[in-house]
Amino acid sequence: MAKESLEYTEHLLALLTDVLHEMITDRPLREVGGEITPSLAQGLQFVYQHGACSMRDVARGLSTTLPAASQLVDRLVKKEWVTRSDNKEDRRLSEIRLTDTGRRLAEAIRSKRVEGMSRILDRMDAGNRRALVESLESFIAAGIESADSALETCSHCGTDHTPECVLNELYRAATGTGIKRT
Repeated sequence: MAKESLEYTEHLLALLTDVLHEMITDRPLREVGGEITPSLAQGLQFVYQHGACSMRDVARGLSTTLPAASQLVDRLVKKEWVTRSDNKEDRRLSEIRLTDTGRRLAEAIRSKRVEGMSRILDRMDAGNRRALVESLESFIAAGIESADSALETCSHCGTDHTPECVLNELYRAATGTGIKRT
């Protein structure tokens, strides 16, 4: 397989996916301990980034169904990582909030993710780090075909919203306005 081939590029992207999964999911969850699955961590992270939110917000933000989001939130409540204030008339309008324990856990996971990323990036020289960012942005931009596709791809990262994000810039170029922070 020649390095210039599409097959090699696909192979590298598969390796990148594996490295990222280990670095930002598996290893941080092992390092913080406890019984936290990737799906629980994803739900916890969403509430951490968005603050008080509804079940509908959780479902939309995690690209899942309302029943699946409800089951996930039930598991988070059982572990006492979030609270849910039920709306008596419509459970989908429940307000989901982090507990202090949930906030500490979300912050510990984020810290472990940053440590893992730092370990890798620190082994690269500054020029290669800049080239990596430029290449990733170029790759993402090439994959976005329209403002709608930028919006669909956006993770609506809440408090982590970065106006300079490549998706935000692509959306702004197509529509004249940035993606609204949620």
